[in-house]
Amino acid sequence: MAEFTHSGRGDDDGLLNNPMPTPSRSAGLSNDGRQTPSRARRIMEKVESGVRTIFFPAAGGANTAIAAETGQVTSMASSGAQAGGAIRLERETAPPAALTKDFWAVAKGTFKTALDIAATFVPEPYNVPAEALLKMIDIVEKANSNKEEVEILKKRCELLGASIVNAIKGKDGALLSEDLKNSVGRLVAGIWDTLEAANMEKSKGFAVYVLAEDDVEVLKKANKSLDELLQCFWIENHIAGTIVLTDILTTVQDQTEWIQGLSTTIDKHFENSTLDRLKWVPGAAYDSQEVVAKIVPCFEGTRSTLLANVGRWMSSGAADGHNPPLYILDGIAGIGKSTVAITVAQRAAAINSLGATFIFSRDQEDRKKSLGFVHTIAYQLARYDASYGKAIAAAIISNPEALDKVLTQQFSVLVAKPLCPLLEQRVTPLVLVFDALDECIAPDASAVLQLIISSISQLPNIKVFLTTRPELGLRSRYMGTKDANVFHLQEIEDLIIEQDISLYVNYSLSPLKMQEALGDSYDPSWEPTVEDKASLTKLSGKLFIFASTAVKFILDDQHLDPKGQLASLLDLQSDGPSPLSQLGGLYLHVLKSAKPAENAAGWLSRFKEIVGSILVLQTPLATPILAILLNQTESIIKATLANLHSILAPLGEGSAFTYKVHHKSFPDFITGPSCPSEFQIIEREHHLHLTKHCLEVMNKQLKFNICQVPIPSETQYKDLEDLLKEGLTMDHISGELQYAMNSQKSI
Repeated sequence: MAEFTHSGRGDDDGLLNNPMPTPSRSAGLSNDGRQTPSRARRIMEKVESGVRTIFFPAAGGANTAIAAETGQVTSMASSGAQAGGAIRLERETAPPAALTKDFWAVAKGTFKTALDIAATFVPEPYNVPAEALLKMIDIVEKANSNKEEVEILKKRCELLGASIVNAIKGKDGALLSEDLKNSVGRLVAGIWDTLEAANMEKSKGFAVYVLAEDDVEVLKKANKSLDELLQCFWIENHIAGTIVLTDILTTVQDQTEWIQGLSTTIDKHFENSTLDRLKWVPGAAYDSQEVVAKIVPCFEGTRSTLLANVGRWMSSGAADGHNPPLYILDGIAGIGKSTVAITVAQRAAAINSLGATFIFSRDQEDRKKSLGFVHTIAYQLARYDASYGKAIAAAIISNPEALDKVLTQQFSVLVAKPLCPLLEQRVTPLVLVFDALDECIAPDASAVLQLIISSISQLPNIKVFLTTRPELGLRSRYMGTKDANVFHLQEIEDLIIEQDISLYVNYSLSPLKMQEALGDSYDPSWEPTVEDKASLTKLSGKLFIFASTAVKFILDDQHLDPKGQLASLLDLQSDGPSPLSQLGGLYLHVLKSAKPAENAAGWLSRFKEIVGSILVLQTPLATPILAILLNQTESIIKATLANLHSILAPLGEGSAFTYKVHHKSFPDFITGPSCPSEFQIIEREHHLHLTKHCLEVMNKQLKFNICQVPIPSETQYKDLEDLLKEGLTMDHISGELQYAMNSQKSI
């Protein structure tokens, strides 16, 4: 299984940097994925040679004509990007009348403009192909053929250029995200590789290139590759929210089938009384009233890195093994998994790529069981496309008994068998989104997860996006499958989360939004200070649910006192329905669910000792060290906390987990008066308990000359810092002893 976390294969080494599938991309890369200098030189030398061949032939004349045409469209990108200003495009002069009807003149200009922009900001190794393409693009113009494949290639070049321009227009060149830069870089590199590969299939030399009239098969192959590049770039950046795909699609003429699939309204009006036999759950859809009333999509501009990650996974195939069909987003309670799921569903639906959704909820009887899960998927797929509906209706008529079979048989008869032939014909993937699986009751949740892993995600051209808390019964199943990417949401860097929450808080507490929320009661002379909003962001930690609940608390239309509400929140002294009280109910549910039905007293005793110690530790400790310090075994600690990963998710890899509190609202709750006594932690008791264990460790392990400084020696009594500089190591001091000494030193 491919797992992607910050501590393991994280944002830098895992899915976030998986390249789009591009032809022959690996041939010129070193082991670390960077293009080698020799490869770069060869590209540039080859391009320059080809350009000289075209622009400086023995008989003059052609050069002047080409230069006149290529000078019509220019880019202000270089100066704009270097100055850090917004990127803008300008046309210096209108093209000559003779060129206004020449499609390629416009297409070439758009493409050159886009490449000129891209060359100013794409990182290595993508900058070399960008510069190479800039020098090469005029060669394409030499092909005056009216062959169909030539015209398709020219149109694809226009679309590629327009896509790059759309992604970066209006943005500050100095503030483009690394995700967007890399995405554009992969696109540019993919274009180069496609055209170079096509050229290499011919033995006529670079100047002839791929546009000779007899190169139809080569052109078809190149056009197919460019289609794949466009598809990946569009879907990835649409899901990430960095392009407005509808703006591009409305300008596309003579759309091919896969482009029509993204832009044309699908026939969803298949009506058949047979479908009424499906016991589907209306409230499980992402856009149902039940869901919309409780879950909102990601605030614009937030979660951009994560959504780019998901978009890349959605757009890429599984051939290279890096993009399996199942993407699992897990994370602690309240961190914002559902908002991401709803955003993915919305954006997939906008490009006709959303097949079905099921949003689980413990508060809704029909959404906390598996009873209607397959029926709902079948019904939504039937409504997604008329051809799907006809196939599913026929399956119901032929096998009515399947409606009441176990989940696996239901899915096989109602969905898999009738739809497989149709799904195989898809060019773009169809996405299914399932949210909050942990809110499905046991053992139903395990049965649903098994169905997702073994059956649903195995359908052709299907991608499944699943969110859940890392509950033990589920976690043990999905962490062991090779067909899933797993991303732990709480392990995104603190700085990224803080920036996202700050963006949300600043917008929500702007004068305009406060006016909308409070109406005539809003006093325009008051608004939160920069310091207040920064404090609120800090208080939210990694929990978007805290930030959103805090905003609702501040703008409560019953109190109508945003200034007072904010002050009480920052002081954490409010007796009203504050965000802390909202989270308290969430934490209590997790604790009650974790408590075993049998031997509860023994579990509660271990729970208080272990969790109490974790809360009062001065620095988080790895499980092996914590076990020795508490005179427990690692297995007991892991077993006690196995069902508490929703609030104490372990960080790290292998067996050396470190259990860490991810938000201060949890210790505030569990040590406060609102926590039931069976779970309540009394901090002073655990401080004393931990101090006793520290003294026992020191008494047992401390000894004279523990670092084994050679004796006798004049350097024996040097300062420890000087000894360390001379090569003395701390290998003889155990982790628990280091903690014990440091903690007692600070008392």
